[in-house]
Amino acid sequence: MAESTGKTHCDTCSKAKATYKCEGCSQSFSFDHLADHRRALGEELNKVEHKRNEFRQSLTEQTMNPQKHSLIQEINKWEQDSIKIIQQTADEARKLLLKHTAGHIEKIEIELAELTEQLKQTRKEDDFNEIHLNKLKKQLNKLKEELDNPPNVSIQQQSSSFINKISVVISSGKCVMKV
Repeated sequence: MAESTGKTHCDTCSKAKATYKCEGCSQSFSFDHLADHRRALGEELNKVEHKRNEFRQSLTEQTMNPQKHSLIQEINKWEQDSIKIIQQTADEARKLLLKHTAGHIEKIEIELAELTEQLKQTRKEDDFNEIHLNKLKKQLNKLKEELDNPPNVSIQQQSSSFINKISVVISSGKCVMKV
């Protein structure tokens, strides 16, 4: 590391002494300060070793549990955010549908009451034939159909995505892979 250069100025204390030049930093040190410089370098080496040990620990943890990788965590966050958007959209759609169907059900209740009254009257008068029965059946079937499929209401799914698509892009020198 150091070579003797004769009497020059020590870069630490600025005194003219026999100095040794450090090949690493190109500074000159007296014998006393050379030991201090070596200790400082030793401390730096200790720090590098400590950081290497921390990195080894991180690498081992990632090898043992790859799901903790920051990019996997980013994908997981995207998934959770997308699910949240879907749930919010579904809740809004349900609320709108329930609001509309509440009024629609009231209308069906009124029409069912009218049908019930017609049935009672028909039974009371005991004057009916196939035409009357078919008319009553059609009215009942119409009410069932309107209950299951309210008029002027449909569920549509738009092809344009409201969820941002996520991709993994892996690029190498010659090609780009995208999933």
